[in-house]
Amino acid sequence: MKVINIGIASQEKIRERMLAIAKGELKPKASDPKIWFTSMRSLSQVLSDENRALLDVIRTSPATK
Repeated sequence: MKVINIGIASQEKIRERMLAIAKGELKPKASDPKIWFTSMRSLSQVLSDENRALLDVIRTSPATK
């Protein structure tokens, strides 16, 4: 199983970070999160039982391999 780092920050902080990276002011480390959410609640909604089942179907689908 692959480990994915997930970040939690306000939308403003995520935007500031993205713009700093685009301007070359910030170079993200390989270990920095690539997926960001604005709250634990939004993360939990994405990781609901139904969504995890859907993600598993997508992951195991022959079309995505």
